[in-house]
Amino acid sequence: MVKKAGDTKKKDSQMNSVSKKVTDTKTEDASVTDDIRGAEYYHGLVPRQDAEAILKREGDFLLRKTEQTPGKVVLALSVRVQDDLCRHFMLNLDPATNKFYFETHQEASISDLINWHMTTKTPLSTASGAKIRRPMERSAWLINHDSIVACKKLGEGAFGEVFLAECDSGGSKQEVAIKTMRAQASREHRLRFMKEARLMRKYQHKHVVKLLGVAIHEHPLMIVMEFCPNGSLLAHLKKNKVEKLEKLRFTTEASDGIAYLEKSKCIHRDIAARNCLLSAKSELKISDFGMSADNDDVEKIYSHKTDIWSFGVLVWEIYSDGSEPYPGLTKIQTRAKIIVNDYRMKMPDGTHPQIAEIVTGTCWQKNPEKRSTMDAIHKKIREFYQSENKK
Repeated sequence: MVKKAGDTKKKDSQMNSVSKKVTDTKTEDASVTDDIRGAEYYHGLVPRQDAEAILKREGDFLLRKTEQTPGKVVLALSVRVQDDLCRHFMLNLDPATNKFYFETHQEASISDLINWHMTTKTPLSTASGAKIRRPMERSAWLINHDSIVACKKLGEGAFGEVFLAECDSGGSKQEVAIKTMRAQASREHRLRFMKEARLMRKYQHKHVVKLLGVAIHEHPLMIVMEFCPNGSLLAHLKKNKVEKLEKLRFTTEASDGIAYLEKSKCIHRDIAARNCLLSAKSELKISDFGMSADNDDVEKIYSHKTDIWSFGVLVWEIYSDGSEPYPGLTKIQTRAKIIVNDYRMKMPDGTHPQIAEIVTGTCWQKNPEKRSTMDAIHKKIREFYQSENKK
């Protein structure tokens, strides 16, 4: 973690669901001692973009891990040097003295080195003139790994696993879901993982899965979310005989959540029954923001209008009891058939005619500009659901 000569010792362990404990895959050496790991200014594997957002005033600083080169993780001190400029200083270890330094002055521990620069007001480097004044404490949403105990594995993805866990927050324990990122994952995948957490942190809505925090001080990185005990909407549709009114309720709740994301300028990009979860009260919640992006941070091919199209496919899944959309077609074949032949799936038997009309007449319009807004679609569906629910 500290830039130094020689090999870095590594101590690896894995998450052990049998013993029901979360153990971390750490990169250990003399640098990240308990005093640093417990220091309020140590933020773990927080990306540069997130670090700079935390540093508001000149002299604000924090200590973080960063991947200097692929596979080589080091410690960096991030400092706000000017209103519009942050600098990031790699921490060095002199193998001859076994002491830490930024430029010349050495100390036996990282905390002593940081305290020395603070109290003496000595710049971290002569060229930059960067002085550290105020340590930035970790945000409340940064959770210590020690607070999390895994109970049961819920699933597995390409880059990590999902667990039911127990999170101890200030003496009160809460059931949560944790999404992990393997230590071996590439820097690109780790940044995407953190981007997902950063996006989720913005959203507070009853039909969007709530982010409770992240654990990024050690490996595995974790996103900590509210636990939805009734699992995915897709599994629910396949396993149960879902009544027509309940399907309409799911449709209404999904439209509500997606309309909120549209208002929040979030393009989800992966709306589907598999990415909707059900709470203890079977309320639908939009989840899995791994593909999501802000309006200004996404390719032109994606927009809120593509999410509206996907919402139409989600409604088809709901009324077809979780069947696979575009059966028998690959993704390439599906796209070609839609674009070349103007193909649209037939809505399943039993779909409310009013809902079928919204899907085929609005969501699946060939011209994206004719697809209305998700807010307008939600209002129509909500009014229809309220009238049906009174019968």
